[in-house]
Amino acid sequence: MTKLVSQQNSLIVKDNIVVGALPKATQNDILIYNKKQTERKLKDISNSDKAEMKEITQTIAQWGYALGITVIAQDLIALNSFIRENFPNINIFDLKVCVRLVSVDSDLLVTDAEHYGKLTMIYVSKVLKAYESYKNSVCFGVREKITKLEEENKPPMSKEERLKNFTELLKDAKMTVNNGEFFEDYGEVVYNFIRHNKLIKIDKVLIDKAMQSGEEEFRSYVSDSKRGNLKKIINDVSFTATKKEEMVRRYARRYVAQFWVGNMDLEDMLKKLTYEMLLY
Repeated sequence: MTKLVSQQNSLIVKDNIVVGALPKATQNDILIYNKKQTERKLKDISNSDKAEMKEITQTIAQWGYALGITVIAQDLIALNSFIRENFPNINIFDLKVCVRLVSVDSDLLVTDAEHYGKLTMIYVSKVLKAYESYKNSVCFGVREKITKLEEENKPPMSKEERLKNFTELLKDAKMTVNNGEFFEDYGEVVYNFIRHNKLIKIDKVLIDKAMQSGEEEFRSYVSDSKRGNLKKIINDVSFTATKKEEMVRRYARRYVAQFWVGNMDLEDMLKKLTYEMLLY
């Protein structure tokens, strides 16, 4: 699948591969990201893959050479197996980049590893863990930039499509409530819709019921045995003062949305629904 992300920046994403320039991302970052998608992981390389095995061994030898260390054949074989077994998700390109960063003593690798004149498994492990952290940060950053450009270049939804989507949302919400299930108002879309269009009178009675429901939902959330770790957090004063109130109010707004959906005449609402009602 090919997706044109940004014509202005000549960026194309094809099969999750970045082709061209990506704003605020270096070519090296893009290369690491692309190789993650295309290169075989070390876990997929077996002893029978002679060419790849040789390339890994040569890279390890270059690692030693960059540090002024001569690695004997027996150690090269042992390190080859050790790296493939303990760092199965990196690829040969990653290994080469890591060696290059080591050779220039790059600050990009955050580690306290010291070789002391020998390429030991402990030293190699520390360096490769630092590289994995660096790589994860790079790939996350590239993916984030791609997503941002995709959102910026996404064509606006037509009026007809937006109305259709909201109609389906209301139908699904009504069916959920009619089935005796709880309607999850994700993003508080329905709540904001009814507030904006003043479709419900939010008086003291409703507010009290909503806040009571919010408190009950919060207590239920906290007492859930699966959330034992959360209990410790909730005991913290700052959490109680801020997060608890935020969560209770969110649950209260959800109650209002549920209440409105339950009492809504769906057929009548859909007749009245206009595009302008969605502009909030």
